[in-house]
Amino acid sequence: MSEPVADRVPAPPAVWVFGLATLIPFFVASGLFCYGPPGAQRGALISLLAYSTAMVSYFGGVRTGLEIENPSPRWLVLGLSLLFPLAGFGLLLGELRFEPAWQLSGFLLVFLLQWVWDVTDHDGPAWRPRMRTLLTSGAAISLAFALEQALHM
Repeated sequence: MSEPVADRVPAPPAVWVFGLATLIPFFVASGLFCYGPPGAQRGALISLLAYSTAMVSYFGGVRTGLEIENPSPRWLVLGLSLLFPLAGFGLLLGELRFEPAWQLSGFLLVFLLQWVWDVTDHDGPAWRPRMRTLLTSGAAISLAFALEQALHM
């Protein structure tokens, strides 16, 4: 059951500012890929894929950091959180073998899997699931726009 609105702990202002700032590269790269000049599309796609790799790695690192704070860190949690950066790296290298639509779809899936894990198996501050929902939504919307463009290339 959801928590009452009165019991919600707000995220600190610095977290909001920097959290929202992390979405800017998603929107810029996706916007250039979808609506920019034809000469900018390839660079924008590579930027979007590289930034997605960085962000899934960051979120995996956050999960790892929360886990190693436990007196007895769980092997499975540590191992699974390290799979996300590896998946991002594989998707980034996928340019050698896959069409952009497959790479973008893969990143959408990875972000959504991380989000499901973070909001259902919650560790960390009480505001973290809401913040992760916002950040995942921004990344997913940007990737979805780029995916739509890639499907029509």
